[in-house]
Amino acid sequence: MTTDITELAQSLKAAAEKASNGDWVKESGDGWEACCSANDQANGGFIIAHFVGPDAAENREFVQAANPANVLALVEALEYYKSREERVTSLVRDNSKSWDELYRQVEAKGKRNVELVEALESEKRICATWRKTAEANSEKLEKAQQQMTESENRVRKQNRHICELFDDNTALRQRIAGLEARTVKLPDLRQIVSGDRYVWSDGVYNYSQDVKVALAAAGIKVEIE
Repeated sequence: MTTDITELAQSLKAAAEKASNGDWVKESGDGWEACCSANDQANGGFIIAHFVGPDAAENREFVQAANPANVLALVEALEYYKSREERVTSLVRDNSKSWDELYRQVEAKGKRNVELVEALESEKRICATWRKTAEANSEKLEKAQQQMTESENRVRKQNRHICELFDDNTALRQRIAGLEARTVKLPDLRQIVSGDRYVWSDGVYNYSQDVKVALAAAGIKVEIE
């Protein structure tokens, strides 16, 4: 059987308010004990409870302890703790709702954190792929730059060779032009053959010798079969 504490407390409070007030004191005699109200001693009917038997003292102590003042104090304490219990229960109920909401928020943030971690891992993978691509492109660019440098060097060499050929060609052209423009004054045959010796063959021979001398002086080689 469950006792309604609130109802019991109210009934004890009502009974205590009607009972004799004041201090309940001990009275005893030969084989008996009593619990009395100090406020009623002057009236002669101050005995509240009379006890006899082997448990007279214990019963008297119990009744004396259950005096109206103590009962009212106990009921007041019960009412206080009952009110406090109700407040605590209300707080617990409110906190329970708050905890439920907090748990939902934590759970939602946990899911969000998982999503952020997955997104971060995805970004890391993308960055790693980009890094590899950049490194590969960097190697290709470096090779291309090296090939370009080698090509430029070859072109420079070819240009120098072309310039050298052009200079040689120019020099040859100038040499040819100089040779083409060069004139040699040949000796006069008449002077040779009109001397003391008037021999035609001697004059021709002497003339050819003079021609060789003139050509050699001009820097022209002459070969005769």
